[in-house]
Order: sequence, then C-alpha cells, then structure tokens
Amino acid sequence: MPPMETTLQSGSREALPSRRMIFLLESAWYAFGLAVVLALGVVNLFFPFGLDQAMYFFGAGALDRGATLYVDYWDNKQPGLYVFYLVAGRLFGFSEFGVHLLELIWMLVFAVLLMATLRPYLRAPWLSALVPAASIGVYYATVGEHELTQLEMLVGLPLYICAWCALHAVGQAAAPARTALLFFCAGIAAGLATLFKLLLAPVPVALWLVASVYLLKDRKTTLLGLLPRLWLPAAAGVALPVAAAVLWFWQAGALRELLWTAFVYPPEALGTSPPASPTRLVTAAGFFIKNTAPWLLFAGLACAVWLRRLKRGESSPLIVMMLVWLAVAAILFLAQRFSWWYHHTLLLLTPFGILAVCGLDALAAYVNRFIEIRASRLPAWLAHRTAAAMICAAVIALPTVASLTNPLVTKALPLLAGARLLDNGIQFYQWEVSENYKRLWRGSRFLTMPTAEPGPIYIFGNSIVYSFTGRRSAHTTTGSAWRFYLPSQTREILATLDRRQVPYVFVDRNDVKLYRLRPEVAAYLKQRYEIIKRDDSGIWYERLPEDQDPRDARTP
Repeated sequence: MPPMETTLQSGSREALPSRRMIFLLESAWYAFGLAVVLALGVVNLFFPFGLDQAMYFFGAGALDRGATLYVDYWDNKQPGLYVFYLVAGRLFGFSEFGVHLLELIWMLVFAVLLMATLRPYLRAPWLSALVPAASIGVYYATVGEHELTQLEMLVGLPLYICAWCALHAVGQAAAPARTALLFFCAGIAAGLATLFKLLLAPVPVALWLVASVYLLKDRKTTLLGLLPRLWLPAAAGVALPVAAAVLWFWQAGALRELLWTAFVYPPEALGTSPPASPTRLVTAAGFFIKNTAPWLLFAGLACAVWLRRLKRGESSPLIVMMLVWLAVAAILFLAQRFSWWYHHTLLLLTPFGILAVCGLDALAAYVNRFIEIRASRLPAWLAHRTAAAMICAAVIALPTVASLTNPLVTKALPLLAGARLLDNGIQFYQWEVSENYKRLWRGSRFLTMPTAEPGPIYIFGNSIVYSFTGRRSAHTTTGSAWRFYLPSQTREILATLDRRQVPYVFVDRNDVKLYRLRPEVAAYLKQRYEIIKRDDSGIWYERLPEDQDPRDARTP
C-alpha cells in the first residue's frame, strides 16, 4: 500500500472516535434539553385548576355530554381552547391529570420542533437544545394554578410554525411554488392560532410583513409577485381551519352564536366592564421579568449583536422576526386593558427564549475564540474544536439553566410527601398546593348530603365547585366570568334562576365585589334567597319557598 494511502487511512481511523464522541456529546445536550422540559412538566401533571381552567374544564365536560358551544354552554373564548380540553378529556380522562398530560405531550412536540428547526440558525447548532429550557422550561417552572394550561402558551406552537415557515422561505432560494407552499403552511398554523384567540391575528400578519420586506430586499420577488407567492397562499391557509370551524358551527345550528361571540360581544363587553387597575399591569410585567431574569442578559446580548451587525449592513431574519413577535405580543398585552392577567405575558416566552439562546450562542462563540486547547496535553476528542465550544457553552449556560432547579424542587416536594400522599390520595397534594381547592371542597360538601335539595346550582366564582358537588350549572354560563357579562346576560341569568327555581347559589369569597358591581344580583339574592352558610369559602344561598315572605338575608 502506498505511504500516502496509509497516512489517510490512519488519519480517518483517528478522526472516527472524535466524530463519534462529538455525536454523543450533541445527543447529550438534546437529551438534557428534553429532560428539563419533561421533569418540569411531570411535576405539574396533578396541579389543580385555576379559575379559568376550571371553567374550560367544566365547558369541555358539557361538550362531551353533547352540549353545543355558545348555545348550550357559553363563554367568550374562541373554540380552540375548548377543543384542546375536550380532546384531553377524551384521551386521558376528564381530570387535572388528563388535561396536563396532553399539554405536556404538546410541549414535548414543541420542544423537539424548536431543537430541530433552529439548528441552522446558530453558530453552535447543538445550542438549540437549550431553547425549550429557556421558554417551555421557564413556563413550567414558574407558573401557578392560574397560569398553567392557558392558551397564550399553547399557541406558541402554531405561531412558531408560522414564523419558521416564513423564515425558511426568506432564507432559501426557493422556487415560487415552494415559497407559496411554505406560506400556505404558515397560514394554516396562523388560522389554528386564531381559533384559540382572534386577538392573536396581528402576530402572523406582522411576521409576513417582515418576510415581505426581506423577499423584496433580496430581490427574490417583486412587489406584485408578493401576492401569489406570499399573501394569497397565506390567506388560503388561514381560511382552511377557519372555514372548517365555521362550517361545523353552521351544521350544528350555532353559527349565529359563534359570530355574535366573536364580533359583537367584545366591543359591547368593553363598554360595560371596569378597566383593570394599573397596579395589575405593573405586577404582570414584574411577573414576566422576575421569571425570565436569568435569561435577560442573553436576550439583551442578542439584540446588541444584531444592532452591531445591522450597522455593518448585515441582518438576521430570525432575530428580526422574534423581536417583531415580542413587540406585537407586548402591544396586544397592553391593549387588553380590562384584564392584564399574568398569563397574557406567556405569549412573550417563545420569542424571548429563542433570543436568549441566540445571545448565548454569540457569547459562547466570542469566548471560545480566546480559549486555546493543546492537543498534546488533552485527549484527542477533547482537543476537537466542537468539544471545546461545548465546554465553553456549558460553563456559561448551565448556571442559568440551574436557576430552574429551585422551582422544580419546590413543585416536586408536595408530590414527595410519602405516606401522607399514599394515605390521602391526590386530593391531599392538591390541598397542599392550592388553598382554593381546600376551602371550596370543604365549603361545598353539604350539597353531597342526602338532606340537600337536588337540582342544578349556580356559582358566582370558581367553577371547580360544580365538580366538587357533582352538580351542573343552572345556566349556559358558569358564573366564573360574571365581571364581563353584559347587563342583558346578567338579567337572563336571574330570570333563569327564577324560572328553574334553582335551589342553591354560591358567591365565592374572592367575588364579593359582585354585590357592588352587580347590585341587581345582590337585590335579587336578598329577595329570593336566604344565607344558609357563610365560611372562608364564601356565602351559600338557599332559595326561599315561593309562598313564603322573603326573610332577612342581609347582603354582606
């Protein structure tokens, strides 16, 4: 064999272990990223429902029993979230576990998609393994019962698909047909997101505007050519899931109710609902900043690097799209001035997490240039350039990822209660982590006694009481969102209580504002009901017999 061939074969044999080791190291990074999401998701599987989630859960149960959304059960949310809860219940059981298990599967799919699709956009492709930790991991680690399984985090998946399709179309010298197909897929994803919440529509539109600018700037199409390559396919994609939903409601005889809920109710409700306190805006912003604090430096660095490159005439479509997503999501949050709930800030988490890892990627690449590793002093695999970069990135990133450890332990401890949990079951755990579950369950137990009057009840407060008592709502609404009901809806609720002779009405202790904000309800309860139970759960009313004069039922 010639000497040169011998040398080449020897070099290949020496390089093979290095390549294998680098493959194993990359695999370890991705396994670690998925393990973070999985571990944090698992400790949330039995987490109790908050106010909103209990309402969605109750509505999904009604739909499972044959009710039609907006006709037999009404809420102002779009159908996507109720479909999610309904599918979760049918697949894994109507319980907290069933809903959270489907969410965990959803988030794991999202995590794999983030890892796979962001590789080409990073100098160190394997750092895409940390994007799920910076977004989904932060979500699972920091949310409580009122933020878990809210739509603002669930829509991260379809909105990201929309963004990636636009990004891929911009970055590839694709044929017109391929570009149109990408934007058609982006449109489908955008349509699915708007079925969760119509207010999200500006996010994909803004992303497509960015893509239009890049396509024009790179001379991949003309202004007139944008119509068949981008906007028409995207519009067709949006129309597909939206038209399917409209057709379903039309066949169910509920199209009028769907359109009224989507387009007529919101402006009327805004005119009658009290605006949120500015304090809530500040606390919601603080909630997001506090929970993302360990990653803020990296996200800021990504913006700084982008601005520096922009001055040199360079631009990163990924950074631009994530910044636009962040900006539009922030504007949508501010526009919801009648709520400003913490969970609305979750719409920012996906683009924030991507920006944070882009900043980490830039910092790791910069530091790695100043590290010299001598092959003569280290094993061959460690002298490999990729291995050195991984070590550098790990030193920078792992302390930040470790910030998720404390929330993980805090949420896991109640699940590790040992014999107490085994003796008392999952209810013991839920009482440990949710004061609401404990007080509402105890306060409503009298309705399960043989002496209690049968029939439906009505709750001004947390809908989980329906589940605790095994009762159904006397009205098509649950009463959880009474603050946002129109005056006509409130009158209809009272008329239903009268017509159906509803035996029990409950006012949650957290909803005592009802007496001030809805004085007609307070007057009706005083006239037709008497207080039979008052404790830390709230106030229970029992209906007076029709032939009896109203007794003293003083309004608290």
